[in-house]
Amino acid sequence: MDQLVFQHLQNHIENTMSMGENCANSLADAAEIFTQALLSGQTIYSCGHGVTSPLSQLFVHYLTSGYQIERPGFPALDLDSLVNGNKDDDAFAKLVHIHAKVGDILVVFSSGNNCTLLKNTIDAAVEKGLKLLLISATDDLILSQAIGPMDIDINCADYGKDSVPAINLLIIQCLCTLIDNKIFGEN
Repeated sequence: MDQLVFQHLQNHIENTMSMGENCANSLADAAEIFTQALLSGQTIYSCGHGVTSPLSQLFVHYLTSGYQIERPGFPALDLDSLVNGNKDDDAFAKLVHIHAKVGDILVVFSSGNNCTLLKNTIDAAVEKGLKLLLISATDDLILSQAIGPMDIDINCADYGKDSVPAINLLIIQCLCTLIDNKIFGEN
């Protein structure tokens, strides 16, 4: 039993180190885009599906309530919280069309397999002129191809499906720390 725990923790450490090496530039680029958008009065929308849905909610919570520092909240909405369980394949896309405006940002957390709900949401965001951050996973080629050339795709497929939530949590924490630092200075 101890060996299983040790192996699990060892995998987590290795994935964390690899994510740091592979994603640092993309996270820095995303933080810059988010910071400029927030300082310009834009809104950040977030969505996920399956195991990534609670991560989207956590991301919005950190943006609206603060992550490591006490600060005013940023304008951010979790699309899943707005649909109240009525999740047809166009549920998030409808909300993007209703609420979002050019220059806003959409963050998409995928657990893999090119989810139609997320694909339709990305298409709506592209159509409305939103900037996109896609955190993709295994078999998300269709989602990755749907975003624009100036958008960011942080691909987590190499870490394995079981590690998606843990890697996504690290991405959220890094991104929120970078945004807070850029806007409020170092702590």
